[in-house]
Amino acid sequence: MKKRVKFAAGKQKEFFEYLKLDSNLTWRELANRLNVNKSTLSKAYMFGMCDVPYTVFKNILKIVDENEKEILEKYSAIVVEEKVVIGRKVLGEQKKRVSAISVVYKNGKLNLDTSRITFSRYDKEKNVKLPTKLTPELAEEIGMHYGDGFLSEKRYEYRLKGNPYNEKAYYLDYIRPLYRKLYNLDVSLKDFKTSYGFELKSKAIWEFKTKVIGIRPGNKVNLFVPESIKVNDVAILSSFLRGLFDTDGCISFKSKYGYNKYYPVIELTLISTKVIQEASNMLKMLGFDPKISPAGNYQRISLNGISQFKRYEELIGWSSPKNLNKVNEWKVKYPQLIKGYGECGLTVMTSDCGSLGEGSTPSFRPASSFKKEYASRKYAGAEE
Repeated sequence: MKKRVKFAAGKQKEFFEYLKLDSNLTWRELANRLNVNKSTLSKAYMFGMCDVPYTVFKNILKIVDENEKEILEKYSAIVVEEKVVIGRKVLGEQKKRVSAISVVYKNGKLNLDTSRITFSRYDKEKNVKLPTKLTPELAEEIGMHYGDGFLSEKRYEYRLKGNPYNEKAYYLDYIRPLYRKLYNLDVSLKDFKTSYGFELKSKAIWEFKTKVIGIRPGNKVNLFVPESIKVNDVAILSSFLRGLFDTDGCISFKSKYGYNKYYPVIELTLISTKVIQEASNMLKMLGFDPKISPAGNYQRISLNGISQFKRYEELIGWSSPKNLNKVNEWKVKYPQLIKGYGECGLTVMTSDCGSLGEGSTPSFRPASSFKKEYASRKYAGAEE
């Protein structure tokens, strides 16, 4: 268990003022000697925003050539286990409010017309079925398509491939059963040179994706989110984003205020500027505050902080084991920060300003497993 040094009120500032004076070094020089961030040293540690890691404290004693016991007594400090020490600044992160949900899309049509679809001999032999309604499950699969998928322009080919090192369980235990449920198709998963997933050649599925859903085949640079997915239904939008972020996004926990990997950041990086902008618009409707920034030839969406992390978990969730494992490890490490889950002031408003009320939570799933039932809550303006 890691340790930290906890000072009496006002004493931590005195200790770092002494360090600065006695060492005769600049903050930059001290930071380099201690192997910590300059801002963390001169702000977070200096002004008591968090307690000081014990290893940093020990290195400071070497710089000033002081005895540990004497310094602890002089500045009324004690050494405690890190588990029970979370600074006020850190806890304050989760008090930031997220916005109310307000979906502005007018379209509420969820039924899909598949009457024009042509079934090839392969499709008939495999008994391929096509969805006739836009469900959260289908919306998640469409999100996966925009992340890891590729639809050829001429050969009726579709492929979905992910990382062979940390996504096999996701493909085996979640994606393959999902395709069986949606399309009555057992996809053949295998290792490729640099990826893991499947390739298929189905005229019915290709036409369904292009003619019914409205996905543009070919180069992903020119992709855009089709109108069919832009519906006044929170569960549909959340599921689409889950599939998208699970395949081409990531979650990480950054060190901040001197605490190791506690600050959550959820990101999505795509080459299509249009998809990034449209995904950002959806996130804003769901109450998030997405930040868009360039990432080389790509564009990145970032959701920063504990409040947005909580809203994401409540509303969108994860189906990918690699992401769920990261989240669970974080919860074990910082149990204090998961207190108050579900208290983000979740308010849902549709385009005609209907509301579920302050603090209420929509009854569709927060974590993803398509085997669980979706709630049947109807949103104003949505049609069957």
